[in-house]
Amino acid sequence: MKKWYAIMMVGAFLAVGAVQAQDTRIVFINLDRVFNEFYKTQLADAQLKEQAEEFNEERSRLIAEYENLTERFNEAREAAQDSALSETVRSERRNEAETLLVEVREFEGRIQNFDQTRRQQLEEQGRRMRSRIVDEIQEEIRRYARSQGYQAVIDSSGQSLNAIESVLYVESRLDIADAIIELLNRGRE
Repeated sequence: MKKWYAIMMVGAFLAVGAVQAQDTRIVFINLDRVFNEFYKTQLADAQLKEQAEEFNEERSRLIAEYENLTERFNEAREAAQDSALSETVRSERRNEAETLLVEVREFEGRIQNFDQTRRQQLEEQGRRMRSRIVDEIQEEIRRYARSQGYQAVIDSSGQSLNAIESVLYVESRLDIADAIIELLNRGRE
């Protein structure tokens, strides 16, 4: 009798679980795909690329200036060692070479500082842009999920610590990526 009662209880729990599972409205979204296909992401990427090109142009100008300064230093150093010149002229060239060497070292530091500062600025701007875009995407997902009566939206683009997809299978009708991409891109100007 107890065995029969236990079987009935397990059956009842399974039936209640099945009914509750049918009422649960969980959908999935590939956030990587949504992020990459959102027109604002593409605009932000283009803007960052343009700024990176400006950085590279500025850096090229600094490098050309540095190479010119280095060439002047090398010429002064060679002249300081030229035995055909008088000791006075060689001494002047040594002093000039020493001054130029200090300028070369300072210029190297300036270039390194420029590189570090601009890279940090570009990285920070990229993070801010990405954050704003992700916030906008998440808000659109929340609005859509509420309007459709979904109880949960799960990102299917994530990977486990073993670099394996966390969600191995999603039935296509449960993936809302296309709908969200369409909603996000409808405001494209």
